[in-house]
Amino acid sequence: MILFSLAITINACQPIDNTSSHGDDVDMVITASINALVDNWHQAASDADSMTYFSSMHNDASIFMGTDASERWTTLEFAQWSHRFFQGESAWTFVPRTRHVNMHGSVGWFDEVLDSDHMGECRGSGVVIQGSDGQWRIAHYILSFPVPNDLADALVKNIQAYQGGLNLH
Repeated sequence: MILFSLAITINACQPIDNTSSHGDDVDMVITASINALVDNWHQAASDADSMTYFSSMHNDASIFMGTDASERWTTLEFAQWSHRFFQGESAWTFVPRTRHVNMHGSVGWFDEVLDSDHMGECRGSGVVIQGSDGQWRIAHYILSFPVPNDLADALVKNIQAYQGGLNLH
């Protein structure tokens, strides 16, 4: 396990060619397009606009991963699970504070810091793909909580106790 983690870490530290053949001006336009996609996606959830929200996903097999370990859904599964949230005035609201976007060809990836009244500070990361129609869509998204290192040991113990109470081991 340690060797596997080390191999992943070493590979993750290798330089990635974030350049495209388009040039700086086009890259700025593409970055703006990806930012607009993700901003509109978050706004659609805040507005309970399920049509815009789910059509922002690349396809029905795209993945959304929530903060709970059980939350790994395809677009279709997530649409079914979250249907009740989109029936009100707002499904949920995450306001982007910062975002970093990288791309290579027709694939982009981003990470962001989000603010939420009900979850506090969160992080999101995703992969976007440019379709044959030229539109960028989300292929994979992960929502998570940043955990201060000083709280990690206590949090892990609480999670283990919780899982032990549920007999998940």
